[in-house]
Amino acid sequence: MIKQLVANTETQHRALKLRIYPTKEQEILINKTFGCCRQIYNNRLFERNEFYQNVIKNESDKNKQKELWKKAHFSTEKEMKAKFPYMTEVSAQALCSATMFAEVAYKNFFSSIKGNRAGAKVGKPKFKSKKSNDFSYRECNPSEKALNWNERKVKVPKLGEVKFRHSGNKKGKLDFFLRGEVELKSITIRKNPANEYYAVLLFEREYCHKKKIYEGDENQAIGLDFSPADFYINSDGSSGKDFGYVAQKQANLKKLTKLQRRLMRKQIGSNNREKARVKVARMEHYIAECRNDWIEKETKRLVSSYQVIGIEDLNLKGMMKFSRNAKNYGDASWGNFTNKLLWKSSLNENNCQVVKADRFFASSQICHCCGFKNPITKNLNIRSWTCPECGAEHIRDVNAAINLKMNAIKTVGQGVSEFRSVEGVEDLATLALQIGASDEAENLTGDGQNVLTL
Repeated sequence: MIKQLVANTETQHRALKLRIYPTKEQEILINKTFGCCRQIYNNRLFERNEFYQNVIKNESDKNKQKELWKKAHFSTEKEMKAKFPYMTEVSAQALCSATMFAEVAYKNFFSSIKGNRAGAKVGKPKFKSKKSNDFSYRECNPSEKALNWNERKVKVPKLGEVKFRHSGNKKGKLDFFLRGEVELKSITIRKNPANEYYAVLLFEREYCHKKKIYEGDENQAIGLDFSPADFYINSDGSSGKDFGYVAQKQANLKKLTKLQRRLMRKQIGSNNREKARVKVARMEHYIAECRNDWIEKETKRLVSSYQVIGIEDLNLKGMMKFSRNAKNYGDASWGNFTNKLLWKSSLNENNCQVVKADRFFASSQICHCCGFKNPITKNLNIRSWTCPECGAEHIRDVNAAINLKMNAIKTVGQGVSEFRSVEGVEDLATLALQIGASDEAENLTGDGQNVLTL
């Protein structure tokens, strides 16, 4: 059982993602906005790079360098509009957001160099390309009544009302957005490689966070050990396949390969090549959606069924470099799964805590019966072993899952929960876009935590 104690009021953000269907005129204006935002962003990067090369690099005194940076003048949106009159056709808020994103990119880069930013290191900002086929821009101050749910329309600055489709408020999933207790903060318009348009509406509200304390029912705890073939093996001996997991890219590999071959045969720059590219993008989109759908349902089942869940922190990119099974590693999307599990467990309506074990926690080497650490299990080819101390026989993945479960119970019992923090991500709507194109997506933030979706 978990006791719930009322804590301080916190700010909560969630993003509603909608598939929109703009008219031809609106589509043209959206594409113009993408181009102008890209130009503003690239121009700011170019001016900063030039200022560094011509001014800052020639000055050795760090104090003078700081003064020079403070006095530096870069082109504003107003100056860019005077230089390029076509920029007056698009939204001013979108251009301001592009400038802000460029400054935030540099801020994250410098924080990462100094070691002040948590998470993976951030590289130097790069110029945006119009050949990426994935574009977005953000409107920061939309109307409070921008979402007209009854008529299925979204009012976007400069574009006017844009139609969207939605099946409705099934099982009350959209109560957060429709009950009138939230404030609309921004609208992000995105075009994906499959030439589909989406609008992400970011809402904010104040809520009381309920602290959860675990009292020690082991039947309400579970450990999940990553498995490339089965997605996970839990501490009960079951796997992800027992709950419907399918490696989507492997299941659709034949059709995807066929479309990719057709694409490579087309002449570069031709209309037929563009048509073939869109077909490949749609297939990739379908695969991502199938994978995301299972992850959404499985994470919901887990946080609803258990009070404590133990998972492991893996460097999958590093593991993929030295594995012959790298295709299955990437197809599993373990990082997306853990992000959603952590986020859903943090919601007040779910009495669940998720503990991510330390990356160097030897879950596969430790005997869960006596605690003996067996170094020979570092060899991944050893799938089962017998403990030299107590004689217990272990299946490698099940033993690892049990150790993760016991570690989670111990951690929660001490009143500590290791929630993954996605710090330094300012564009919450863009973060919500990264989960894939579902009809709706939610994004929650609070106390330095940004975790993902519905």
